[in-house]
Amino acid sequence: MKEQTKRRIKRIWKRFLTYAVTYAILPLFCGMMVALLFLINSVGATEAEALFAAAGEKTVMAAVGATLAEEPVDSGLYFLSPELIPQNTSLPALVGSAGYLTKLPEPKPEPETEEKVPSVIYDALPVGATPVVRVDLSSPSYFINTTKYTIDIEGARNDAFPCPVTAAEEKPLVLVLHTHGTECYFQDDTNLSDFAPEGVESYFIEGETSFRTDDPTRSVVQVGNVFTETLTELGVPAIHCTTMHDKDDFNDAYVNSAETVKAMLAQYPSIQYVIDLHRDSVVRGESWVKTYTEIEGTPSAQVMLVVGTNQNGRHPNWKQNLVVATAFKDSMDSLFPSLSRSLYLRTARFNQEYRPGCMLLEVGSAANTLEEAENAARFAARAFAQMLGNRS
Repeated sequence: MKEQTKRRIKRIWKRFLTYAVTYAILPLFCGMMVALLFLINSVGATEAEALFAAAGEKTVMAAVGATLAEEPVDSGLYFLSPELIPQNTSLPALVGSAGYLTKLPEPKPEPETEEKVPSVIYDALPVGATPVVRVDLSSPSYFINTTKYTIDIEGARNDAFPCPVTAAEEKPLVLVLHTHGTECYFQDDTNLSDFAPEGVESYFIEGETSFRTDDPTRSVVQVGNVFTETLTELGVPAIHCTTMHDKDDFNDAYVNSAETVKAMLAQYPSIQYVIDLHRDSVVRGESWVKTYTEIEGTPSAQVMLVVGTNQNGRHPNWKQNLVVATAFKDSMDSLFPSLSRSLYLRTARFNQEYRPGCMLLEVGSAANTLEEAENAARFAARAFAQMLGNRS
């Protein structure tokens, strides 16, 4: 009996020691594991950030079996006045400029060709330089809609055309003006297109390049001259207001141009179409985009029609503007399929409430040359004249 008692006590003692050691060490072990997990997580996050930077989000997400939602190509933000630009924007160069920011499709790889060896090799762009890339922004998407309204383009095509297409006794039918008359274009004198990497065509130096000028021969006013002269040559009576409504105060530009529109309509009641001609700004990552196409062998900028709505009030007949803009875009698409970008529907009015034929026409982008913008204006004017002819 004594031996059994001893063995029993021994077993109990061993069990006690086992439990005591286990429950004494377990919290320490758990604490060490938690600390280790935090350490691994911290190191892993740093490595992940480096991996994202090196390989890109999609590559990393695919590696871990996840996916990223694709954004539509046409999604983006469009600014026509500085107060509409978000305060946290990282693009201060766009303040005071019309800007269309969009995620553009990646360029298709070009077929391999014999390497070009220019007289000067650019291993890298100069310090402080911003590259300019050439992009065709014509899109299969007919319009971009940032409003609350549902748009029926076929309905707009079938609605009665709201404007007369002729003016009696050669009186002016079209008024061309510029709310932002100081908008100008990039003077491209670097031309890296033959040898620069990644499709870079040229570059400009921030601080040395301005996209605004008081010289009407270098701004959108000159593009308006070309548009008006082309209309006149094609038998469409048009007048051109060369006032730079943003010259003294950019924030009052639309107020100033509204007064001009009202005064011109009072002086010339025959005016049925008011075209506010602007220049856009387009960026792609760290590069500025030159909207570009070739029409009839001529290098040309691309254009975009902007239609305001009643979302912010005081524009109940905005659908009449849409009918006319749709007809204009259809005419451009039929004559010059790559000239027009997507028609853009906005919440603001842009002084389009004064006539059914009021519209805003963006000709080129800041990175285009003046010559390319002038060529685009000639093609757009030809399409406008055709639109009127089809309804006469």
